[in-house]
Amino acid sequence: MTENVGDLTLSTIRFDKQGDVDAAGEAALRQTLDTIKPTDLIVFSHGWNNSEATAHRLYEAFFGRVASLLAAHPVPDRTATLLGVFWPSELWSDEPIPDFTASPDLGGNQGGGAAFAAAPTFAPPAPPDDATAAVIQAAFPADAKAAVDELIDLLRTRPDDQAALDRAAALIAQLAAADGPDDDGEAAAGGPLLAQPDSGPTVFADFAAKLEESGVDTTQGAGGAAGFGSSLHRLWSGAQEVARQLTYWQMKKRAGVVGQHGLGPLLGRLLAENDALHIHLVGHSFGARLVSYSLLGLPDTVAGRPPIAGLTLLEGAFSHYAFADALPFAPDRGGALKGQEAKVSGPVVACYSQYDGAVGTFYPLASMTARDDAAAFSDVMARWGGMGHDGHQPRSSLVGPVDLADAGTPYTFPATKLVNIDAARVVKKGSPPSGAHSDIVHDELAWVVLSAGELVP
Repeated sequence: MTENVGDLTLSTIRFDKQGDVDAAGEAALRQTLDTIKPTDLIVFSHGWNNSEATAHRLYEAFFGRVASLLAAHPVPDRTATLLGVFWPSELWSDEPIPDFTASPDLGGNQGGGAAFAAAPTFAPPAPPDDATAAVIQAAFPADAKAAVDELIDLLRTRPDDQAALDRAAALIAQLAAADGPDDDGEAAAGGPLLAQPDSGPTVFADFAAKLEESGVDTTQGAGGAAGFGSSLHRLWSGAQEVARQLTYWQMKKRAGVVGQHGLGPLLGRLLAENDALHIHLVGHSFGARLVSYSLLGLPDTVAGRPPIAGLTLLEGAFSHYAFADALPFAPDRGGALKGQEAKVSGPVVACYSQYDGAVGTFYPLASMTARDDAAAFSDVMARWGGMGHDGHQPRSSLVGPVDLADAGTPYTFPATKLVNIDAARVVKKGSPPSGAHSDIVHDELAWVVLSAGELVP
């Protein structure tokens, strides 16, 4: 399928969860490229969405900014076309979808690193409805159905019973242990994600506390007088966020599979047919992981040059150590994508924001493989932080961060291949639990994409 976005043509391509590409879609893409004969292909992958329609709205909105900027800042002898990637990710029904409607401005006049208003202003997410239950069930293999169904029932009924809460912790640990995380290099010995049932209540309390810090009143809906019931209700809110992150982890792994075994090989085939084509990669959330992992499925060079022109990660939901040469806590190891930046001619730009609650708060909590009750959250963030919260790490090896420029203002990127841009000036609208995670449709961010691949002067 193709359509016009401004003066540009937008094509789409579908992959299944194993990374297999839709053959008819690939044939149609080849025909479109043969007809247009572009010099540049800009590829965008969405993050967690529950439908192609949601992702399509994102592509139309973001690429609309790209098309306008290219029309206003043309480069002679360069013609671009667009490609949107559809992959099977899932969205909880209480998650804000990236359709860019009005939402709270989390920047405001806050000082320091505060990401949300201090006073509780939001009700806690409701127990899973039928749509969310289907999402949770689809995230796990069929042989886990009984455990998943039991967990969903507990999250819906939320008994005022400590034994029921402990059972939820055990089920989460069982699901985590059965299908551990596909980490980006930051994991250590000690067991997979949340796979320690004895730590469940502590983890639930951690998540509840972070919900409260983000402006959620976890006591709403508890009923009765404050006490045992309301305390457990608070922990059930935390338990639901833990379950949310567990399903997100499945999507994170899937994004890597689709990137490495689907998108990367597809782009390699296109380059084999036209080695002069310049490919620019853009990813949001887990889509940032998808396009990054596509580098693993590409050759080192094409016609004597790196296969990718530029790579831009928008609020990336994967480890900030993914491209690191050495991990601060394990200097003998690097990130899972160590050295892959060599396959990009331009910079690998990570755009991040302190107002991204999904990546800045809940992602690192869910990423811990072992409990350490003495560890401060800042220590957890240092080890388990996401790209969308603070960019590439460790910063000691980088220059910057680079200031976010207004659209039309040329960038001078540092010689270091990995580049951080603090985008909090524009990425600042949203509501808990995700915060500003999907607030990415801005001229300034579209300008970063075009600048990273030298598509604008």
